[in-house]
Amino acid sequence: MDVLIATFTSSRNPRHFRSILRERKLVRYKKETVHTTLYRLRKKGYLKNSPSGWSATRKGKTWIKNKELKKHLSSPFSKSSPKNTVIAFDIPVTKSGLRDWLRWQLKIFNYEMLQQSLWFGPGPLPLEFLRRLEDLNIRHHLKIFSIKKLR
Repeated sequence: MDVLIATFTSSRNPRHFRSILRERKLVRYKKETVHTTLYRLRKKGYLKNSPSGWSATRKGKTWIKNKELKKHLSSPFSKSSPKNTVIAFDIPVTKSGLRDWLRWQLKIFNYEMLQQSLWFGPGPLPLEFLRRLEDLNIRHHLKIFSIKKLR
């Protein structure tokens, strides 16, 4: 419904269209809730308020990017995929949130925990996952081993 209203009232102006959508989304929340949230984000340094309106600071943009990076990927592996990969990691305590994210992601990929930082499961790992590890700056804390049967 919001998209229809924005389409009819925006006169095909993309900036006006997005502005209408933002306003209609904000109307759904109590005014006090929006003000409190904006105040907290400004106090933490994620937002700044200028005469032209609210905008994200460099710190805020980094925070948003990291939040997006921590979203979980769906598993490309089936339950019956052969388990031929071992992952060992040593992520520092200061990055415990990323360590927990990695453990959950490995569970989603049907990996089994041998120890808290040693996992066994299907491979090879998806490229998107490996890129995400690079973006989160934790790839260098992981060792990935492929297992081949010898007969």
